[in-house]
Parts: sequence; C-alpha cells; structure tokens
Amino acid sequence: MKVRQATPEDLPALVGLFQELDLMQRDWRVFTPRPGFYDEVGEKYRAAMEAREDAVVLVAEDEGEVVGMAYGEVHVPSRFSDERALEISGVVVVAGYRGKGVGRALVREAARFATDYSIPWVELKTFAPNRGAMEFWESLGFTPRVVQLTSATNALAGRLEAEEGPGE
Repeated sequence: MKVRQATPEDLPALVGLFQELDLMQRDWRVFTPRPGFYDEVGEKYRAAMEAREDAVVLVAEDEGEVVGMAYGEVHVPSRFSDERALEISGVVVVAGYRGKGVGRALVREAARFATDYSIPWVELKTFAPNRGAMEFWESLGFTPRVVQLTSATNALAGRLEAEEGPGE
C-alpha cells in the first residue's frame, strides 16, 4: 500500500469513497447531502489538485486500486487569531482495509504537508456518534476543542413551548 497525491484520474474513485462515507453516516448524521453535492465534491477536489497550494488531496492505493482518501485545506479557524490550521476532512478507508494502517498513513502524509508549509495546527470535524472515527482520531492525539450542538427546530420549539407556564 502506498499513499500519494491524487490526480484527476482518481476523481471517480474519490467520489465513490465519499458516497461510501455518506452510507456509513446515514444513521446518525444531522444534515443530508443536497442534490448535486457529489459533483461539487469532485470539482472541489479537481480544483485542489490543479491549482491550489493551500490544499492537498491524498489517496492510498493497493495494487493500483484506491482504498482510501483524505482531503486537507489550510484555513484560519478563529476570528481572533491569524494562526493557520490544516483541516482534514473526507478521510475514508474502504471497509476491507480499515484497521490496517491506511488511515494512519493518510494522516501521516497530511501532517507532512502541514509541516512542509509551516502550518502549526491540524484539525478536523467528526460526528460524535461515530465511535470508530472518534477512537481513531483520539488514538492519534486529537482532543475536542469546540463542540457543535444541534437540535431539530420543531423539537426545540416544542420543548420550549411545553416549558412555558400560564401568563408567560
């Protein structure tokens, strides 16, 4: 297995992996993909491959088959600071290769990219109910810094209305 920068020829495999990620997250994700989302992902990755020095698209391949991917994009995560971070996203490893070091190899290359560009932080977002992902990221030393909480609007409004007493 080797990890390398993705090329435009890898785009169908990358979009396929992203669709696999969508299926894995279906039971607990909060927001569903909008129509045309996968085409947007393909275009985003293509642009990152062709002209961006602040992004990296990586693939892991085994005997010529793409078995994993990761995307990283440099940004400034806080309005209060100018420190840059590489946000890793879209880390996906096909089912038969999970637990075999593919994800670690992808993250290692992303960390090299961040080091090469003197980016002091690597960050990511993952869904808390995804215990496998949480355990993976925590095993690499990632810790929660910001927590995003969500509630369905109708459920929230219903709870708040139920709490209201007479005359409030």
